[in-house]
Amino acid sequence: MLTKNGRLIILVYLITAIWSCLMVYSASYAPAILRYETVSYHFALRQAFFFGVGLALIFLFASLNSSAFCNKKTMKVAGGITVLLLLLVLVTGSQTNNAQRWIEVSGIVLQPTELVKGLLILVTANFIVIYFRYMDTNRVIYLLAGFIFFCALLIIMQPDLGTSFIVIVIFIAQIITSGIPGKQLARLATTFISLTALVATAIYFLYPSFLTTARLGRFAFLDPFNEANLDASYQLRNGYYSIASGGITGRGFGNSIQKLGFLPESHTDFISAVISEELGAPGFLITLALIFFFIWQAFRIALQSQSPFDTSICIGIATWIAIQTSLNLGGVLGLIPLTGVPLPFISYGGTSILSLACCTGFLIAADRRNQKERRIPQ
Repeated sequence: MLTKNGRLIILVYLITAIWSCLMVYSASYAPAILRYETVSYHFALRQAFFFGVGLALIFLFASLNSSAFCNKKTMKVAGGITVLLLLLVLVTGSQTNNAQRWIEVSGIVLQPTELVKGLLILVTANFIVIYFRYMDTNRVIYLLAGFIFFCALLIIMQPDLGTSFIVIVIFIAQIITSGIPGKQLARLATTFISLTALVATAIYFLYPSFLTTARLGRFAFLDPFNEANLDASYQLRNGYYSIASGGITGRGFGNSIQKLGFLPESHTDFISAVISEELGAPGFLITLALIFFFIWQAFRIALQSQSPFDTSICIGIATWIAIQTSLNLGGVLGLIPLTGVPLPFISYGGTSILSLACCTGFLIAADRRNQKERRIPQ
């Protein structure tokens, strides 16, 4: 049974779905016709389908008890699926824009890393709850950290530095809020910094081809209008032109100029630039408000929960959405290098929508458990 807040979450999810589909249609109808040679509403229709399936997943996950997720078997299965997906994409994945991040199954393209984020949140939460009393020993905490960083390394090999960063930050957030001793956190942080420096040094000397011109070009955001950076900063500069063209009030829905062949990823990574161009500051703020609603709900439910497992999962979900939003918008605004991560709930992408829908369903279930605990006499 849905709580009042659960119904609110579903309502905002539906509003977000409508908003996303409208924005995806506006941002993609030109590329759909000119670049992909298909009907103008191709991507919008698929996005609507993903949100529809996502709604079904929300009700499914909202109906499940925490016992379905919190046990050793689930932790092991989730961990095994994670490694299998990451290895599969490295071996059989399709390559686009110098990155091998997708798997095609019967014409359906999946991006495993979007599933991996949720699976690793589940693995970490289970590990914390099951082995909490042993977490003050180096062996146990390092076992979990080693698994997370191994998965992050597999993601880096795709290469996908943005997602690997998200995975690590989520893990850190879940660990910090788990209640383990501060000394253990300090030791873990020291080990992490040392290993990061060691891996970076090893890559630099043993795998110099990793630092390709394309990857170094990501730092063109520091001076995008320099003649030497014009090729590398092409997408960023067109994002700037798009945002500047919209001004405060925007050019009007459907009237973006930059999406007409100038902005390569107008319906995915740079959809926020198209929104800003067409709908101005109000459209951009509405988009942020919809995303921040889910972040706020996740943090609120985490703070109210009496279950360490629910708290850890909700913290992981909130961190995921917040960090990914920051990376996407930071790249579009030229504050950080472009990472290629989508804008949560808004950018076109089936795997992302379905993964976030599962998380939304879990939030509703956790909120229901919170409400039930409040009604139990103390």
